[in-house]
Amino acid sequence: MTVLDSFDLDDDGKIDLSGVYGQADPRSYYQTLVTLEYRIPESASSLFGRILGALRATREQNSATILDVGCSYGVNSALLKHGYGLSELFNLYNRQATAGLSHQQLIDRDRGLFQSDNEPDIQTVGLDTSDEAIAYACDANILDAGIVADFESRDPTAAEAALVAPTDLVISTGAIGYVGAPTFTRILDSATRAPWMALFALRMFPIDEIADMLKARGYAVYHLKGQTFRQRRFAGRDEREEVLAKLASLGIDPTGHEANGWYHAEFFLALPPGETDDPPIINPVRL
Repeated sequence: MTVLDSFDLDDDGKIDLSGVYGQADPRSYYQTLVTLEYRIPESASSLFGRILGALRATREQNSATILDVGCSYGVNSALLKHGYGLSELFNLYNRQATAGLSHQQLIDRDRGLFQSDNEPDIQTVGLDTSDEAIAYACDANILDAGIVADFESRDPTAAEAALVAPTDLVISTGAIGYVGAPTFTRILDSATRAPWMALFALRMFPIDEIADMLKARGYAVYHLKGQTFRQRRFAGRDEREEVLAKLASLGIDPTGHEANGWYHAEFFLALPPGETDDPPIINPVRL
């Protein structure tokens, strides 16, 4: 039996990893995802870094606040703000490295590891429905602040809106499909200045409603043409067949992508009115 044999499929045909995201610390999260060769945060980090540089130049500012939608234990912040690589995180939380450590001992270890910022001018705020993941990432200094909320179903509280307000860049590497236009609408309604958005979405989750909402607010939405990003391997035959069936229902050809055993994501960049002339990505196609 492998670590994946105990997971059922969710309504979208993916293995249900909700239990992994709800643990008191990230051990199970990283130990599970490494078996699936999870990699999209690594691919995303260089792209996010380039976009963040362009944002700072455009707005003539040094500091920036990033809101990570579906942040889990703050993996994107660990890469962008603290300078870790994904393989380093897998090693930090594997069984050998964490053997014998209590929950509090792991927090204490991580507070030391994440004490220094590779990018001190970046403030990271995480948004997730997992109280445990947000609490750990904040306690361990991985995130600067966290919001435990489902903005699909309710408006932010005053305290939550205050954390969203200074957002310059909204990122997401795995939440789209579980969150949609309502979440991003509520983020925009809370932001003091219209943020840039750098979003990855699995090909099985069309972003039409999100894109239409953004365009209605004057955003230019760009697609990175001719490139996809491997998110992780399928956990097994059942997951693969469910995903291929969903892609077929959407008229999406999986040849060379999901047919080879991997989830593939596409990248979308949304820029506010007045900041759309020179999107900092290669081969941008405006939707």
